[in-house]
Amino acid sequence: MPISIGEMINRHSSQEGYTDPTISKIIWRTKMVTAGQKPGTGFYFCVQCGHRVYLEIGTDRLPPCTKCLGNQFNNKNA
Repeated sequence: MPISIGEMINRHSSQEGYTDPTISKIIWRTKMVTAGQKPGTGFYFCVQCGHRVYLEIGTDRLPPCTKCLGNQFNNKNA
């Protein structure tokens, strides 16, 4: 069963001294944002349910997820 980026980060960071280069690259490239912020143009994925939101204008504020009302998003599909 696939896991979310958030779960992957939690598993990765909870193991002292353990570093997986693949996971580290994913974590490094993932931009976590919260509803209400202005993260710029692009696709953002709800951490809770994976629903995709697209911001067309860079000055738009990211709304809460329209599917689950989640507030945490990232820019990578997990």
